[in-house]
Amino acid sequence: MKKIPQRTCLGCNEAKPKNELIRIVKQSDGKIFVDKTGKAEGRGAYICNNGECLEKA
Repeated sequence: MKKIPQRTCLGCNEAKPKNELIRIVKQSDGKIFVDKTGKAEGRGAYICNNGECLEKA
């Protein structure tokens, strides 16, 4: 059985499977964007795909 990576949401602080969360990336030049591939360079953070967590983050 394959282990599914867990990440913690910035909004609710719950650990969830990585594939259920949205990855936000901040690059060294200050640009912030949604990383749809999960492979973009830069500092990444994860949030749930719901309004409450998006507002908190």
